[in-house]
Amino acid sequence: MDMFLQAASKAGPNLTTDSFIKTMESMSFPTDIFGSAPATYSATKHLGSTAWRLSQVQDGKWKVVSEYHTK
Repeated sequence: MDMFLQAASKAGPNLTTDSFIKTMESMSFPTDIFGSAPATYSATKHLGSTAWRLSQVQDGKWKVVSEYHTK
């Protein structure tokens, strides 16, 4: 949601689908407060990031159980 808000804000008050897409494709998003992998988008890359990690609920809280992987 934060990535959407950043891009929508940067695209300006006359937001359209095309202006939003163009803005998303020009931005990069660093790791957020939840530890997500950095993300970038392009005309041919819409996934944002190919990195993944495994987390598990332990004692009622999310716990990271592996570092990021890309393969």
